[in-house]
Amino acid sequence: MDPMNTQNTYEHEVDLKDLIFAVLHQWKPILAIAIIFAVLLGGGKGFLTYRSQSDPETAAQKEEDYQNAVKQYENDVEYSEHEIKNIESAIESQQNYLEKSILMNLSPYSIYEAQSDLFIKTDYEIMPGMIYQNIDYTNTILQAYQNIISSTAFLETIGASNQLDPQYLQELVAVERGSISAMESGSTELTNILTIKVKHTNAEDAQKILDSIVKQIDILHRQIKRDIGDHTIQSINNSCGSIVDWGLADKQEQEMIRLQTLKTTLTEKEAALKELSMPSGINSSKIDALKSAVKYGVLGGVLGAFAVVFFICVWFLMSDKLYSPKELRSRFQVKLLGILPVAGKPKQGFIDSWLNRLEGRVSQNAADSESQLIAANIKNQIGSIKTILIAGCASPESVSQVAAYLREQLSGIQIVFGGNILQNADAILKLPECDSIVLVEQCRVSSYSSIELEMEKIRDLKKELLGFVVFE
Repeated sequence: MDPMNTQNTYEHEVDLKDLIFAVLHQWKPILAIAIIFAVLLGGGKGFLTYRSQSDPETAAQKEEDYQNAVKQYENDVEYSEHEIKNIESAIESQQNYLEKSILMNLSPYSIYEAQSDLFIKTDYEIMPGMIYQNIDYTNTILQAYQNIISSTAFLETIGASNQLDPQYLQELVAVERGSISAMESGSTELTNILTIKVKHTNAEDAQKILDSIVKQIDILHRQIKRDIGDHTIQSINNSCGSIVDWGLADKQEQEMIRLQTLKTTLTEKEAALKELSMPSGINSSKIDALKSAVKYGVLGGVLGAFAVVFFICVWFLMSDKLYSPKELRSRFQVKLLGILPVAGKPKQGFIDSWLNRLEGRVSQNAADSESQLIAANIKNQIGSIKTILIAGCASPESVSQVAAYLREQLSGIQIVFGGNILQNADAILKLPECDSIVLVEQCRVSSYSSIELEMEKIRDLKKELLGFVVFE
């Protein structure tokens, strides 16, 4: 596409890299404003804090709050230590139970159970035709047998003869009322059958414990007969065999889960106790003021730097000034003959030089090589051209520098110094007399609108634009 014969339809797009470097090159004002904001905000807040903390009422309130915090800390520590001791005791008891309990160490798939069924009969009879009947003590007698055999005092006697702890023996013994046939048929009516069951790891021990209980039945019979009423008791069934108890498997799993839960809770409580910290002592008003000054100083510095960066970004987006040579090429699709450093610039510091190298800008030491490159690019394009006008919106010194150098390098070609063809009348008059034009622009000096007007004038006079020389 020929930039001299078409209208500029370029849609401006922000180059993020250029924007970032535009901000970084302004590090000095950013740093200065950040320091000013930090001093103002931090100093002001520090002064106000010092004046506030120096008040006697405020100091007294701080002392009261500190004492309350210390008291709360001590209470929390005491409560946590008490909780930990209770949990440790519960863990020890649970571990001891799981280790010594016979029931917890039984295999649910191979349990030996000894069983004895006792039939209890009273002399109660229903008297036909009588309104008032004798009192039936059968249920009371059965309940008495069930309660006594299941009691801790009775099991202590049985456990002593079998060297078993009553706590663990109680889990092995079950006393039920009702016959097996009644339970299998789903009947809820209790019969005169009293069933005693004993579980153990082997048949011998199960039968031994059951025999010890049955031996005490005669003693219980005399006691209950005396206290409640006359009755007879007779053993109608004795058996011992292996069974599977799925309910026991669930119970064992629940007890293991309970132990693990206690251990997890202990770990959590110990961690919470370690996290408790003694309240720090009361800071003096100077220390509080210093902390506030530092905190708000940092905040002020960040806000100040952000404000400057924001305005730089706005300026960059709204500015019409040429920022980089590549933007000139992408906007107008023109030839870039070369890039030169601006002469007479003060020596840059380390940071500025480093940023220029990162951005890829030309250095002062590269002026001679860039000048030779410009001359070589023009030689490749001049053809039959005899006169070249050097003009542009750069500073007159920069335009004159390019013209003087090209006169030395391009012998046989008339190099005419024109200046700014938008403002200089002599430059405008020289324009028709020349065969082609080289425009000299300068970053942050030339504007895109001015460059577009220059190209329009060249196009109107049907002159050839060889390209641009840009000063950075």
